[in-house]
Amino acid sequence: MSVSAIVNENGEIVNNSDPKKAKGVQDSTGTSIKEYKDQFMQLLVAQMKYQDPLEPTSNTEYISQYAQFTQVEQMQNMADAMALSRAADLVGKTVQITKVDDEGNSRIVAEGKVDYVTYQHGDAYVTVNGVSYNADQVSSVIDSTYSNDTKSLMEIQEILAKLPPVEEITLAANEKDLEKLVNKYNSLSDIEKYLTDAQIAKIKDYATKYAALVVEETASNAAKERERQNENAVSQNTGTQANTEETSQSQETQNQGTNVNAVEQAQDNTDNNSAADTNEEQAQEATGSTQAPQGS
Repeated sequence: MSVSAIVNENGEIVNNSDPKKAKGVQDSTGTSIKEYKDQFMQLLVAQMKYQDPLEPTSNTEYISQYAQFTQVEQMQNMADAMALSRAADLVGKTVQITKVDDEGNSRIVAEGKVDYVTYQHGDAYVTVNGVSYNADQVSSVIDSTYSNDTKSLMEIQEILAKLPPVEEITLAANEKDLEKLVNKYNSLSDIEKYLTDAQIAKIKDYATKYAALVVEETASNAAKERERQNENAVSQNTGTQANTEETSQSQETQNQGTNVNAVEQAQDNTDNNSAADTNEEQAQEATGSTQAPQGS
């Protein structure tokens, strides 16, 4: 016997063929065994309450089915416990979270590593990228290496789509994209697994061109640096030579001044000697003139 009816708040049996129309009843995917068991009990009580006293209904079949519901409920509880245990095993693993919209279409809303699991009202919730999701929304468990490779592959395809032809590549316009392309390509765990031969050849062409441009720019920068150093050296030599000439001129001027001072000093000494001789002669004449009258 199948349960196809429930009892409403007034004790009336209501057809349950459309679960969405029955108050408090979820659809088939959201109704638990316990809810079905409660509905069956309500149906059994109503059946016993409104049976014909002259032709009572045998309750043996109802009791047998109720026992089956109890057994199924225990199995469901065991399954729920195992589900909670499986949710705990997801910690540290990379998962995809899927959400079903009102139209029944499913889409991936999050992907990342499960940081921790929480339990609320008998349900397990996984935390991915800081957001909590019901463990039932986990649609895929992904190897972390595969997840990283998938992300790198998507970025590689985006870069290849916007890069110009190899012959038009320049460091000024494409250096960041080229560097990112090479890094993502080298990060793939299995290149041939994700890329076609044509894509691999194209990436290698870009990498070769990128390396050549880097070497060319490095050589150009080195040449400019040498030229700058040479200009600085010439400037320093010119300044040193100018300072040397200026010092020599200053020394020569100083020497000339010293010579002039020496000549002037010699001339002064000569004048002083001449004056001294004159004074001595005048003193002798004075002495002679003073002594002459005494002799007569």
